[in-house]
Amino acid sequence: MSSRLRAEHLSLEGYLLGKLSDGQRKNVLFSSFSQWGFALAALADTALTFQQIGSTVSCAFWAGETPLHDAGWTTNHKLGRLFRSPTPDDRVKAGMIELGIPEVSMAPPPIKNWRPLEPVEISRPMNRSEIRSLTYRGSAMGRAILQVHPDSNTPISDVHYWPKRWLKLATKSYAFVYDQTRELIERRGITALVVYNGRFLHDGAAIAAAMNMGIPVASYDSGGNQTDFDLTTDPTHDWAALQRRMLDLYAAWEPAERESLGSEWFEGRINHTDPQNALFVESQKPGTRISDLPSNRTVVFFSSSGDEIVELGLDWDAFFGGQSEALMLLADQCRQLPGYSLIVRTHPHNRFKPAHDVAEWTADVEAAKPEIHIDQHSPVDSYELMRQADIIVTYGSTTGVEAGFAKKPVIVMGPSAYDLLGCATPVSSVTELRHALELAEPGDWEGAVSYGLMMMRRGFLFSFVERDLEFGYRLGNQPFANSAPILQHVSHLLDRVHRWYLTEG
Repeated sequence: MSSRLRAEHLSLEGYLLGKLSDGQRKNVLFSSFSQWGFALAALADTALTFQQIGSTVSCAFWAGETPLHDAGWTTNHKLGRLFRSPTPDDRVKAGMIELGIPEVSMAPPPIKNWRPLEPVEISRPMNRSEIRSLTYRGSAMGRAILQVHPDSNTPISDVHYWPKRWLKLATKSYAFVYDQTRELIERRGITALVVYNGRFLHDGAAIAAAMNMGIPVASYDSGGNQTDFDLTTDPTHDWAALQRRMLDLYAAWEPAERESLGSEWFEGRINHTDPQNALFVESQKPGTRISDLPSNRTVVFFSSSGDEIVELGLDWDAFFGGQSEALMLLADQCRQLPGYSLIVRTHPHNRFKPAHDVAEWTADVEAAKPEIHIDQHSPVDSYELMRQADIIVTYGSTTGVEAGFAKKPVIVMGPSAYDLLGCATPVSSVTELRHALELAEPGDWEGAVSYGLMMMRRGFLFSFVERDLEFGYRLGNQPFANSAPILQHVSHLLDRVHRWYLTEG
């Protein structure tokens, strides 16, 4: 990545100096439970930047320490030592030490012979509502557990009961990270915590420990299409804060460049060339249209991938109670309004969703009785469908901002990362929905472009980590190379056997 390329922020150093006080930057802990290269690269660059501005840095590389493997776990550390093949996080540690972070900064779990400090009884399988109510030392353990499913066919419905063995190990793993993080904070006098994303089980436990001790938390993640990584002190999934960043970035960018750069992100998706969107459009044929489109005013509902928003802790009453309920209300309004026809485009990600969730959604669509249902396997091009539609309605799908860029009237009935940008009309009542359908006015095109600009240049450029054509990343003389193929194969095999035991035994 060229150093002349402009990112959202001029430098991570400047961002940290502006966001954290001298006291908060004094002694910073980095928790890592992932072996994904992009996450490790963001951690390393951030830790080295903190050290450069005078912070004391501690790094808890605990991917091999937790009772339950993290979502980002890939390689067994014990086997790595046996095969004499370093794991990805071991390589990153070596690179960080080579660039000046003291070896003593690498912090093992501080509590020897650990046992949970508070009992958590799991005596039977539990459904989502029961899991959600679980707590540990006053923290919301259940919500963190629900972010990591036992297997890819776990539905989001309460009719499903999660396996007892899985739950027992998940609660133990959460408690382990919570207790160890809290102890490390106390022993080392930690003044701030930096974690990956914050969405997954162990990151959630570390965040809870830090917040309960009153220290600030920053989260790192992947950056934009043309930047290297992101880091923010905003809470994970604070979409209002993200949108404020979008609007601020657009306002500060050169007018001659911001529209073309922001448009580039949308054009990549429209042309099916954006690799980050490839999974969603791989079954669609560019340019494929609906040949028998109703002659009436066409309303197209683009569904959202429900499992991505179900555990956000939102007030669902403000969003019609859920996506299924929103669709039924929309269908009813389209039947009441003369000359309106409803088409439902099911999210293509449903090709990979649990069978129970897909069946429930299919039944909901059938109950809504749209004129046309375009299912998840259809070759119809979503972007061509946008062009054919008169009005786009969504429950928060990215399709909403993409339709706003296409200068279509957009109505959003659920939580989204663009409802404050002016490119769509958010509604929270039947009266507001009906008015928006009747008015059918396009929103602010510049608001949509600000979203695209953020997706292109979000976050920061690396200062210490280098891009590597062969290995992806490099830190000093240490490439982020994968472990030996035989080590990876054996690690994955053992992990599959363990998961089978936890879910089927």
